[in-house]
Order: sequence, then structure tokens, then C-alpha cells
Amino acid sequence: MLISAKLKPIALVTSLVLTLAACSEDTSSTQGPNYGGGTTDPGNGGGTSFDEKALVANLVDNVITPTFTSFNQQAAANHATLSQYCAVEKSAAEGEATEDERLAALLEAQTSWRDTTALWQHAELMQMGPLLENEGELRNLIYSWPAKSLCGVDQDTAYFEDGMINLDSTRPYDIKERTATRRGLVSLEHLLFSEQLNHSCSISNDALADWNNRSDSERRIARCEFAIEVASDLVDNSQVLLDKWNGDSGYAMALKNAGEVDSSFDSAHAAVNVISDALFYLTEQVKDKKLALPLGYESNSCGLEACPQDVESPIAAQSLANIQANLAAFEKLFTGNGIAQDNTTGFDDFLIEEEGTDTKDAMLKGLTDSNKTLESINGTLQQALIDEKAKVEQTHEKVKDVTDQLKHDFINKLALELPKSSAGDND
Repeated sequence: MLISAKLKPIALVTSLVLTLAACSEDTSSTQGPNYGGGTTDPGNGGGTSFDEKALVANLVDNVITPTFTSFNQQAAANHATLSQYCAVEKSAAEGEATEDERLAALLEAQTSWRDTTALWQHAELMQMGPLLENEGELRNLIYSWPAKSLCGVDQDTAYFEDGMINLDSTRPYDIKERTATRRGLVSLEHLLFSEQLNHSCSISNDALADWNNRSDSERRIARCEFAIEVASDLVDNSQVLLDKWNGDSGYAMALKNAGEVDSSFDSAHAAVNVISDALFYLTEQVKDKKLALPLGYESNSCGLEACPQDVESPIAAQSLANIQANLAAFEKLFTGNGIAQDNTTGFDDFLIEEEGTDTKDAMLKGLTDSNKTLESINGTLQQALIDEKAKVEQTHEKVKDVTDQLKHDFINKLALELPKSSAGDND
């Protein structure tokens, strides 16, 4: 049963975090003109009198840490909800639960996935430290997009049920040994939302040989049982993120102690640059991958034309909500408006200090305009690419208004350096 997605307002998506926690751009320069120098103050290092240590502390303590904590809590709640759903699915197979009860439990499981995904889409825009280590290994285990393999998920559903890989008793199944595309939120989307119960593989292996001939109930139960395993693995990986982030030796403390003796960062300015790098998710992923790619601005599955199948979340139709969550996370990281109402030190304050008020205003206006265009879209992003393409194009333009400022005036005013992945991007 595919439940249609509704776009969530920024306030609603952001409140999940707070409640659970307590086409041309000028790229001729890869860094601001004052990058990395101008003062002997170890607390800053960027040639500014602005208190960059205070900026880092607020963003870490009141924005980033609460986001990672909330995701961990929601991942645990999601595991519990999926376990309840699977129990109802089994009861329905035995005639002890009605079809309406089964569908209601499925809807709760799908809603739980949406809530978990909404929180992760905030964390997606806060990738630094443990989420970037080993080419983003931990991040990919949680959310492998754009990489995915529906066939791989179907295979692992059968492998998990059998307790072995492709009926080979010498290869016991262990999800920790499986690739990222068979795990995490992308896998759960397929398991919970795909109405097609036949497997997605062009050629079935031994484990899937009889899959398409099994009853609907048997296949739904196999999928929900594997979904519980995937959800449990998701909890584990969300805890790994917290463990690497928190504590005296965690990455959060390393950022806050930047510029101090024995710090891994030479200055607070270097730590600020790490956080500012995360903002470029809006350029490299939201603008280019989530909007430009399905619009056909670059080659996609349909060539160079609008391609609904290339949206981020085609099965659950969560794409618009994901983009809106990304925008909300960007705004929190930019303004410093987290869980502490009495401390909102953010990049906007830094810009004002560095005579960049116009840049700050332009970026905030771009965010507001982006959300207005998103809210004007009726239905899903897939359908909008067919019926309301102009609105999707306008959303791309408004997001680009923000990223144009981000890649030029923002880094120049604050004497920051572009992330390497953006230095050569001319779109």
C-alpha cells in the first residue's frame, strides 16, 4: 500500500528535532581573500574580531548535536514501530487480525519511516567528521542515496529469511557484512512502500527461485522481518555516529577546542570552515542532484529531459519533503537557531560583523523563496515534473540564488575556503 506523501512545513520538520532533543556562478576563487591569516589569536585565525569559538560552540551544542541525538532516538522508536507492524502482519496471516488492522499498522510503520527520514535529512546537511571518514562509510550505511539496489535488498530479504547467503550453509547471513545499498533508510523505503511483491532482479538466483510464486502474505512477512533487522542495524549505526561525535575525545569537542594546545585544528577559523563546508550540501546535492538531475539539466535516465524516475525518493514519494528538510537544516546551521533560544550565534551574525549584511539578507530571502515555491507544488515531485515543471524549475532557481551567494560572497566575506568538491563547479 503506497501512502501519498504530503509536503511538511519547515516548522513541523524542525520541531521534530527540537522536541526529540530537548545556472552560473563565479568560481574563479576557491577561498576568501583573507583565508587563514591576519591574526595571532589562536581562538580565531581568520583575521577577524568576531568570536568564532562562540559560533562553533553554539552550532555544535545547539544545532548539530541535538540533530544527531534526535535521529538516534527516532531510529530506536522506528525499530519498535516496525516490530509492532510485523507482529500484526503475522497475526493477519493467521487470521487473528483484520485487513484494516494490518493496513493501519503498515501506515504507522510508513509514517515512522517518514519521521526518521525527515530527521536524517537534517543530518544529511551536517556532514562532517565521522560522517565523512572513509569516504562517507558511516553516512552511506545510514543512507546510501544516490546509490541503491532494489534487487540487492530483495536478495538480502531472502538471505536473511534463510539465515545464509544464497542457500550456502558455509556463508551465514550477517547484515554487518553486507553492502550499504542493502541497508539503511533506502532499503527500508523499498521494504515498507513497494507495492510490487515480486523481486526486482532481472535474473533470480537460488534463494529467489520460488519467491514470485509464494503467497502475498509470506512475502510481506519476509520483508517486514528483514525490515526489523535493517531498522536494528540503523539504530546501531546511529549510535556509532553519536559515540564518535560525543565525549571528551569526540569530534564535537575537537571542533569546540579548535585553536587550543594539542588541538587537531590550528584555529577556530579552521573549525568554522569545516562547518561551512557542510552547507555546500545545498549546492552539490539539493540543487544539482535532487533538482537539476531529474529536471534534465544534466544527463539522466531519460537523456536530457525531465525524468520523474530519477527523483531522490520515488517509492515513498518523499522527495519534496526531503528537500524542505534540507532547507530547514541549512537555515538552522546558517542562523544558529537551535534548541537554545538565548543563543543564536550563527553565520548570519558573522556576516553582519564582516560587513556582509547584504549577503546574509540575500541568502535568507533565497531560502524563503525556495520554500514558497516548494509549497506551491501540488502532489509529488514526480508528478510535478510532468504537470508543473515550471514550479520545479523555479525551485531550482531559488535554491541557486542561495548557492550563488554561498560560493562567492559568503566565502569571500568570511575568508573561508570552498570545499574541494565545489571548487570546480561552474553551474
